[in-house]
Amino acid sequence: MTQELFIENNGELIQNTLVKGDLVKAEEQMLKGLKEQLRTNMEKAGLDRIVTNGFKIVIVGETRNTGINIRAMEKAEPELYVRLLNDYLKVSSRKSYLKVEYLS
Repeated sequence: MTQELFIENNGELIQNTLVKGDLVKAEEQMLKGLKEQLRTNMEKAGLDRIVTNGFKIVIVGETRNTGINIRAMEKAEPELYVRLLNDYLKVSSRKSYLKVEYLS
């Protein structure tokens, strides 16, 4: 089956998928905004956790990991990589976020 024939036979399905995808993206953006607003309000109120009416909302703190970028070290100094570990420090962070759990 050619691409053109497939599109002709599945045009409505393709169109619906694209429209739904756009709607999902819009809803995700709206949810992101709502969560950020809720988080801001919780922080202003000095709250980091709310448990009520079958759900729990928690502000999960930022985490930070430190490691060694072995690939860069091996490329730059393959014969000396054991002694050069401190020169190739790799730091990664994970921002804090709002976690919503639905309790049964």
